[in-house]
Amino acid sequence: MRSDVTVPILCRSAVAWLGVAGAGVLMSSGPDTQEVRTATDELATVLAELEVTVGEGPVRTARELGSPVLVGDFDSPEHSHRWPLYAPLAVQAGVHAQFVLPLRVGVIDVGIFVFHRTAPAPLEPELFADALAYGELMLLLLLNEQAGSTGDGSDIGLSLRSTQVHQATGMVAAQLDVSLDDAFAALRARAFAQQRPLSEIAADVVVRRFRFTREGGPS
Repeated sequence: MRSDVTVPILCRSAVAWLGVAGAGVLMSSGPDTQEVRTATDELATVLAELEVTVGEGPVRTARELGSPVLVGDFDSPEHSHRWPLYAPLAVQAGVHAQFVLPLRVGVIDVGIFVFHRTAPAPLEPELFADALAYGELMLLLLLNEQAGSTGDGSDIGLSLRSTQVHQATGMVAAQLDVSLDDAFAALRARAFAQQRPLSEIAADVVVRRFRFTREGGPS
């Protein structure tokens, strides 16, 4: 693979070729968490945060099944029933269709390639085949990076955002004297209750705008 092909470049190329509104690559950082490796627009990041906040969605389903999940219309009864929390929030954010491709080597979960549209429309069969080809290329790029090659630094801001969530989780764990998993659940619940991105809640904790207490949540 040519050395000038990077994860962000391949992501943008896929968006243009597939005729979707945006795309993102997510990396698994645990059974219930994920980090944005790169994204072509803010919506891709918003969708990732929504899934972490509500604990459901196409990405989680694709990871559990180990197979693609294609959603042509979040307003359809099928998808509204499948993801009762995530589907209406995705539509509210401006996304009506989402297509998720797991990036795997055997049983190893390397990452997720996610595409979205702002209008309801299925991914045509010929474009789905092209999306799978892009997925194979993305998997090769990610494996090459893990083997020692470096990226171009274009997604540093997104990485910092994920780092802040990790930092806030540690702080909440200390404040509540609970495990990291329970602390992360408390952050997620707070974000969902306030209808705010998880990253904003984490930022408030890190800068000590509020702290969690056993008596009544944040103070």
